[in-house]
Amino acid sequence: MDPRVKRTITKLEQQKEKKTNEKKKIEQELSEINADLKKLYAFKSNQDKLQSAIDQFYEPVKEENTDEHSESVYHV
Repeated sequence: MDPRVKRTITKLEQQKEKKTNEKKKIEQELSEINADLKKLYAFKSNQDKLQSAIDQFYEPVKEENTDEHSESVYHV
């Protein structure tokens, strides 16, 4: 076999192995990022639900701020 062909084959095989390893590393990083995003989206959803519940809890107080109880709450 021509030595130039053999060197080229060896060089390309090394490049392929290097790129394959880089690809595996990137896929692992993407997997970790996706796991973090999933946790954060779940946290955001729970936080939005909690904020909605808080808003609903205090909404009647805003509407009824003229009664005695509401005035005493605001003037504490």
